[in-house]
Amino acid sequence: MNFTTQIILLLGGLALFLHGMNVMTDGLKAAAGSKMKSFLQGMTRNRWTSLVAGTGITAVIQSSSVTTVLAVGFVSAGLISFQSTLGIILGANVGTTITAQIIAFKITKASWIMIAVGFLAGFLFKNKIVKNIGTIILGLGLVFLGMSVMSDATEPLKSYEPFLDLMEGLDNYVYGILIGALFTALVQSSSATTGIVIIMASQGLIAIEPAIAIIMGANIGTCVTAILSALGKPKAAVRVAVSHVLFKVLGVVLWYAFIPQLAHLVDAISPGSESRQVANAHTIFNLANTFLFIWLVTPISKLVVWLVPEKKKKEVRLFPELHEFYLEDVSLALDLSQSSIAKLGEKVLEILKAGIPMALTGKEQELVELRYKDAFIDRGHAEILTFLQNIQSQSISKKQSHILERQIEAVNVLESAADLVTTSLVEAAEHRIEKRFEVSSDTVQRIGVVHKIALDAFYTAVLFYSEDDISTDDSLAKDQFKKELQDVRLYLIERLSVSDENRIEIYRFESEVLEGIRRIHALARRLKRKAG
Repeated sequence: MNFTTQIILLLGGLALFLHGMNVMTDGLKAAAGSKMKSFLQGMTRNRWTSLVAGTGITAVIQSSSVTTVLAVGFVSAGLISFQSTLGIILGANVGTTITAQIIAFKITKASWIMIAVGFLAGFLFKNKIVKNIGTIILGLGLVFLGMSVMSDATEPLKSYEPFLDLMEGLDNYVYGILIGALFTALVQSSSATTGIVIIMASQGLIAIEPAIAIIMGANIGTCVTAILSALGKPKAAVRVAVSHVLFKVLGVVLWYAFIPQLAHLVDAISPGSESRQVANAHTIFNLANTFLFIWLVTPISKLVVWLVPEKKKKEVRLFPELHEFYLEDVSLALDLSQSSIAKLGEKVLEILKAGIPMALTGKEQELVELRYKDAFIDRGHAEILTFLQNIQSQSISKKQSHILERQIEAVNVLESAADLVTTSLVEAAEHRIEKRFEVSSDTVQRIGVVHKIALDAFYTAVLFYSEDDISTDDSLAKDQFKKELQDVRLYLIERLSVSDENRIEIYRFESEVLEGIRRIHALARRLKRKAG
């Protein structure tokens, strides 16, 4: 037997298999579109709907890692609880068993036809749906071609005595579990391990019981991917990785003593088909564990939170959810930046609400506190812009580019609104305090009416970044603002006739405050346009 040739064939086949899985996953993700995010978020009402969501999305896109990234992103944004992700993770474990079932068909003879059809569909047609379907077929063809090459590479092992002796040693299930875990950790794909085991079982190179042990080990080995991806990531990502490890390791421990019984069960279900027996064992293992652990979601979530506690020291970052970890999914990253803009908008609203009354009647210490709040806005503005810049460096679609541009403009509008109050109006208020003149209560009341209309407009604009399907007709509010603004301007002009040595300075101050409110209203309308 030529070892060099066989090793090259085996590695080449494995490379084709892994590349085919990536191509197929990309096609499935593109076909599923952004709807999978809204489906996932909407299906987290309880552990059962979360389980269905995780299973459904992973079965569609054939990537538990994508499902996990989405779930972690929702937790970081505060859209769902960490406990809800445990149901999603368990569902993802079930969804990935579809891959093994597909591989078990072993329609390797059709691989070249699938590759040709998939390539031509993507090359000849412009329709996105046809292109996506072509990508899926192409990826699946590469998977089966890779299996065919690996099958050819392992064929001579049937008569190689040292290898057969090694396989007999796998009667000790611990060795099988270790081999499965180590190989999966190395190639970072449990599907690849499953594919190789299916090939070896179908060729009679390995018995069903040690094959099941290797498959169980592969379930542990796939946790390494989650652990590596969680290193240096937000707490939510670390907790998800720990949950993966707990579910997989506990599942293997529970099933270890029942491997012979599981082998008898799958033999009874699929007699004479070793490849189907391996796939069925993989499915039964994950299904049984899922329906056991789904009842233990609450205690397990508490255990994971205890194992991975929040830092006692306050987070330095204002928006910790804006982490580079989420850049893997641009659509999710844009959702997170949008929710962060909404949070920043709420802080700006606090400044706008307090700023005008403080400018008119506030004391010096209150103005200092208001300036301190602006420091928060500046930091938040910088964090969001940095995250948006990182998104911009990714491969994004034209539609995503437009969303990104609108978000950059929106966060700049928010900073401008905060700066307007904490810089221009605060400086004007400091001048008022220095000169020791007061604004009449009637003027404060009249300006307050205009201020409230502008504030309501800004609140509505911010709401567009935190809620969906908001439809408002603000044409009447716009007309009302113009009317009230003009009325106050005329009132201030009339007040010029009042006998007061500081009347000119008071008029200039009051007009500056009024102009600030007008600019706030204009920024509110601009912010709303960028949300559309």
